[in-house]
Amino acid sequence: MTDRRGLPRNTLTHRITPEHLSRVRRWWAGFLDVPWSLDASAEQRATELLKQSLSPLQREQYEQHRFFDVIGGTTGIRYRIHRGYQMNVEQLDAGGKHVRSLCFLPRGCLPAADVMLTQKLALELFEGEALSIANFALADPRRVSPRRNRPGQPRL
Repeated sequence: MTDRRGLPRNTLTHRITPEHLSRVRRWWAGFLDVPWSLDASAEQRATELLKQSLSPLQREQYEQHRFFDVIGGTTGIRYRIHRGYQMNVEQLDAGGKHVRSLCFLPRGCLPAADVMLTQKLALELFEGEALSIANFALADPRRVSPRRNRPGQPRL
């Protein structure tokens, strides 16, 4: 069956209006707990709190690149926290190369800056617990970590 232009009816050919997009986002937000409805003032307050909680070096790094580095409180491993909600934490090796991406965040509908601050504090104060609940993805799936090859050794 075709429409008046001769295209199949099951093909998405209509324009998506902003109202339609907003309705779809609200519908998905109910399932995914994604903060679509945060207002700009909440994000601004959260960003100011984040900046106040960063060291001068971290603040400069965040203002230039929208990420900052954190040193793990237990292991001394360096992590890079990017602005975002999911898979926004990178574990870096001694040379600053990306090893794996981590995903852990607090519950609730929070601004991105609050999520970043929570991740920073968790890595500095409760690194072991944060890593134990985090989902992760290796930077290069073909790369096999030496720890994963040793039998009887727990994964990081």
